[in-house]
Amino acid sequence: MKHAVAAGSLLCFLAAPPARAEEVSEQEPRAPALVSWKRTLCLYTLCFLEPAIPDLRREWGDGAHWVLSWPIHPWATPPLDVPGVLGSTLILSPFVEPQLRLRPSTFRMLAGARVYAFPDAYRFGVLAEGAGVWGGDGKGGVAGVGLTYDLIERHRDTQPWTVSVVVRRTWTDSGARTDVSFDVTVPLAMFFGTRIPGPEDGGASSE
Repeated sequence: MKHAVAAGSLLCFLAAPPARAEEVSEQEPRAPALVSWKRTLCLYTLCFLEPAIPDLRREWGDGAHWVLSWPIHPWATPPLDVPGVLGSTLILSPFVEPQLRLRPSTFRMLAGARVYAFPDAYRFGVLAEGAGVWGGDGKGGVAGVGLTYDLIERHRDTQPWTVSVVVRRTWTDSGARTDVSFDVTVPLAMFFGTRIPGPEDGGASSE
């Protein structure tokens, strides 16, 4: 019971609205309201468990197989604005991904990076990714493309929280294969704290 009360108190604290500007100067500086709200929503919806829940992939190559994968994205870069007629926002996110192919069971490991591209003012976008793969059924390379949706507004102090449909093509020394999956991604940096702007950026001073 004590643990439940403590957990509830923690969530209430995280959900509290940010202090007014005149109060911040006298207290510990806080993260922007958007960041605090995003992290709180993530805790309430248990999205922090997402890295432990495997994605289910359907694979075709030397037969059809089901594959469990655990894509782990440690962090993502701040959004990079690309000006132009079709202005867009780019985000880069490196990842490692253990995989387990079922029946017959085979373990694999992927390591690579994903690039998101969102047209300005839109949450729908596209992604492309590349990786190397090593495992019991060969080693080689992976290329993937997909459609993605960012659940929360993009901001320089947030991490992208996306749902995506991804198609991958894999080439190994044991042959080629194709797979498709529904992917939910929450970079781990979401839970490691947030950069607080310094006075020179217009943020509150810690003095």
